[in-house]
Amino acid sequence: MDITPEKPIPLAGFAVRSELGAFEGVSHRLFARIFVFVTGEVKAVLISADLLWWGSDRVPALKQRIHERYGIAEAAILLHSTHTHSGPQTSSLFTSYLGVMDENYVASMENIVIEGINAALLSAESVRIEQGSGYSPLGINRRGVVKSPPDIGPVDHELRVIRFVKVDGSTKGLLVHYACHPVITRENLVSSEYIGVAMASVEQIVGGGTVAAFLQGTCGDINPGDGEQVIRGNNEVVKQVGTDFAKCILETIVRPMRHLTPCHLQWRKTSVDLPLKSLPERSQLEITARSPGVLGEWSSLMLARLERLPPSIPLELTELKLGEELSLLGMNAEVVVDYGLYIKQITKGTVLPIGYTNGMFGYIPTSQQLMEGGYEPYESTLYFAMASSFDSTVEATVKEALLKFLS
Repeated sequence: MDITPEKPIPLAGFAVRSELGAFEGVSHRLFARIFVFVTGEVKAVLISADLLWWGSDRVPALKQRIHERYGIAEAAILLHSTHTHSGPQTSSLFTSYLGVMDENYVASMENIVIEGINAALLSAESVRIEQGSGYSPLGINRRGVVKSPPDIGPVDHELRVIRFVKVDGSTKGLLVHYACHPVITRENLVSSEYIGVAMASVEQIVGGGTVAAFLQGTCGDINPGDGEQVIRGNNEVVKQVGTDFAKCILETIVRPMRHLTPCHLQWRKTSVDLPLKSLPERSQLEITARSPGVLGEWSSLMLARLERLPPSIPLELTELKLGEELSLLGMNAEVVVDYGLYIKQITKGTVLPIGYTNGMFGYIPTSQQLMEGGYEPYESTLYFAMASSFDSTVEATVKEALLKFLS
């Protein structure tokens, strides 16, 4: 389903965009790719949209609308985003430096998605599921690059492809899982970035109406890179990177893929409170509210919310089981790659971690990153209008919750 804005509105994703006004054109259109899974009377839906994220302030109402129309349990709905930084803002919870939400666009986009679920249901047919594991060198740890001397840092280069095969042997759909920010271009143009280029290329080459949807992994600290430094550039660079990434996907699906053991469609969810370090004090906020830039705006937001600032933030975990050897784990945050690697480790690769799902509150850093400082653990909290950085125990809290939930 095409969810490209029909009229120019501001884009989100980079602070510099806050001064540019409405977008100037469209490089690559935005789509919501919708997968409805049905076993008997039980249904679940996965929506992968070319958005920065789904706003936590809008997710509950959207899930309720989907449930009321289609009878899909709200816990069986995964609203996932590819995390493109060249699309509109979809939340009103953050500072304006992350982009200002256009209410009319978001409402229209949500309506399109709801209608798209009906189209997916009408085209449903029996499939078997296969998966293959490939490789892409694209991801690079952006924190490691800026260290002196440079440090490669943790990265996940596994490219997982899930194929849904029709009775006649042709491909109904593909889910492509990888962890890497789509942040190559900062042009004031709408773009689904390298991900959109790759998905469109794969769909065209595989043919037969195949839908290829991207699942964004735990890419919080992972950017596109050439092995030594991050890749930045214009739309021509985006197209080249997307074309190369598509080749990695196609190389994966031409090799023998593993058949997954069918299972009854299952889902479950839980929530874990992640402790903040400390809440801001009114006296200090009244001083910093006079500061220019994001600090001043953050301080003003904190003053307005001061009486209801929580001491923790809930991380929501939603697991959707598609086969005996495969589940998706959705998380409502920008999760750094360490956690994704940990999830794969404790589940022996049977669970694929996907961030940017069913909402967004900000980054989840590691304890090491909290000690080192930088954007993900500290600076980002201002942009996301978080009351504080996380407590040093956050990594232990997250990993304990993951181990308990996934065991």
